Amino acid sequence: MRRDLLRLQGAEHDVLVVGGGIHGAAAAWDAAQRGLRVALVEAADFGAGASWNSLKTIHGGLRHLQRADLPGLRESVRERRAFLHIAPELVRPLPFLLPLRGHGLRGRAAVTAALLAFDLLSRDRNRGLPASHHIPRGRILGRAALAARVPGLEAAHAALWHDAQVESSERLVMGFLHAAAGAGAVVANAVEVAGVLRDGARVSGARVRDAETGEAFDVRARLVIAAAGAAAGAVASLAGISLDGPPLLEAMNLVLGRPVVTGTAVGGEAEGRLLFLVPWNGRAIVGTEYAGPGNAGPGWVPAFLARARKAFPWADLREGDVALVHRGRVPGRGEHALITRHRVIDHRRAHGVPGLVSIVSAKFTTARAAAEEAVDLAFAQLGRPLVRSRTAVTALPAARPLAGDLAAQARSAARDEMALHLDDALRRRLGLGAAGPPSTADVETVAAALAAELGWSPERLHAEKAAFARHLAPPVPPA
Repeated sequence: MRRDLLRLQGAEHDVLVVGGGIHGAAAAWDAAQRGLRVALVEAADFGAGASWNSLKTIHGGLRHLQRADLPGLRESVRERRAFLHIAPELVRPLPFLLPLRGHGLRGRAAVTAALLAFDLLSRDRNRGLPASHHIPRGRILGRAALAARVPGLEAAHAALWHDAQVESSERLVMGFLHAAAGAGAVVANAVEVAGVLRDGARVSGARVRDAETGEAFDVRARLVIAAAGAAAGAVASLAGISLDGPPLLEAMNLVLGRPVVTGTAVGGEAEGRLLFLVPWNGRAIVGTEYAGPGNAGPGWVPAFLARARKAFPWADLREGDVALVHRGRVPGRGEHALITRHRVIDHRRAHGVPGLVSIVSAKFTTARAAAEEAVDLAFAQLGRPLVRSRTAVTALPAARPLAGDLAAQARSAARDEMALHLDDALRRRLGLGAAGPPSTADVETVAAALAAELGWSPERLHAEKAAFARHLAPPVPPA
C-alpha cells in the first residue's frame, strides 16, 4: 500500500471516499470488493480522529434493548459478529459487569429479564464463529462471585454479559485499508479536500491539496462518499449543502497507566452518567465522557477524573494514573450522549445534489454496516446493477500487529502503510504511543528506522521528535 498521488489524478474513479477513519476505510473496502474503481483521501493520517479515540469495545446492542430499539439491537449483534469473524486476531470477547441496585430498571428482577430477552434476541450471535470467539449468555452474579472477579467492589448482585474488545482500533483501520488497496483502491493520507468538482449540478470529484508539498490537483470521480467524521458537514458545505444534523460533541477516554481491572470491564454510575472501566493491553481505559461546544476546556480532564472516582470508588483512581487522554469529535444528541443510529444521506434526494453521499455516525461498532449502506446508495446513483456486499464475511488478513522487531515494524509502517511522520508510526501503526509515553529507547529505534527509510535530514529528525513530544504533555494539568 503506497502513497501514489499520480494514480489519484490519472483516471476517473467510480467512487471517491473522503475520510480515512473506520467509516471511510470500510467504505473503500466495501466498494472495491464489489468491483468499483475507488479512491480514498484522508486530510491528516489514517484513523487519527474519532477512530483513534475509542473505548476499544464492540457492542452487541444491550443498551438498544433499554430503548426498545430492536432494529438497532439486531444490527449491533450482526456487526459484533462480523468484527469477530473478519478480524479475530484483534477482536475478542470481553466480559462486562454492572453492579445492580434497587428494584427499578437497575434492579435484579428487571435486569434478569433484560438479559434473558437479550440472549433470545441475539440467539444467532455465534453463528459461524470459532468457539474461542463465542459470546456466552448473560447471567446474574452474587456477592462472592463478584468479589472474586473485581476485588474491592461491593454489591449484592451484578449483571454479567459479554461484548467484544478491539485490541487496536488503529490496526483494524489499517486492515480495511490494506484490503481496499489489495482490491485496487488508490488510498492516500495527508491529502486535504479544498473544494468539490461539478459537472452541472452533479458532484464529480474533488479539488485536493497535498498537505506535505502544498501541491493542488483534481481527483475526478462519478460519486463522492463523505465519510469524514466531524468534517462531514464541512465537505457537504463545499457542495452548497448545510447538514441539518446533531451537534458535534467532544468525546474523551482516559488511558490509565496501571491495570485497575483485569479480564473484565466494569460499569459504574456517577451524577446520572454510566461509565465503564475497561482492561486494555495491561492497562485500563475509563470512558466515555462527552462535552458540548465550549465546555471542553482545561478543567475537563480533572472534572472527568473526579466523576470516575465517584463511579469507581473502590479503584482508588488518582491524577498520576492518567497516562494519556484520547479525544475526538462525534455527533451527539444533547450535550451528554451520542446519536444512537448512523445516518447515510443521499444528497440527490435530500438536497437535489447528485453525486454525493454522506455518512453521519458516532459508533465504531456499526461502521461496516454504515459503509455497506453508503455503497448500496452509490450503486443506485451510478445506475449500476447492485452487487451484494461480502465485507461482513471476508477476513481482513492485515488486521493484526506488524511483524518483526521494532525497527522492522517501523520500516514496514513507512514503506507499506504511509507513515509519513514519527507520530503516525508511534501512535497509529505500532501502538507505542496509544497508551501513554513510550520508552526513549523505543522512540529512538523507530525514529532512526523512519529517518533511514524516508531520507530525513538531521534537522527533520529533530523536528519529528519534537512534534511527537508535544503529544506527551501532562494529561492532567497541575493543580
